[in-house]
Amino acid sequence: MYVCICNAITEDDVHGCMASGCATAKAVKAACGFKPGCGMCTKRIHTMVSQYRTANELADALTGGPLALTAAPDPVPAQPAPPVAAELTTDLAAEGAAPPTAA
Repeated sequence: MYVCICNAITEDDVHGCMASGCATAKAVKAACGFKPGCGMCTKRIHTMVSQYRTANELADALTGGPLALTAAPDPVPAQPAPPVAAELTTDLAAEGAAPPTAA
């Protein structure tokens, strides 16, 4: 949905600016490239910024604050697969023992 018809700015554009760090309506307008127009969008942008900040504060309160970025751990080498029944039968036959029978 369009937030600003004069500048063809959508809600997704505004959300993208806020996700990239814009915390005020003025910062959102600057990041989205707003030019002076009719001004009908200003109240909607203030509301969107307020809702976004409230949601972030709630998420931080529930999770104990924003998490710091850390490097991903190195992958653990895979363990060798256990031998399959066919290999066991072959090994037993080579040793002279009778192969197991199905019950």
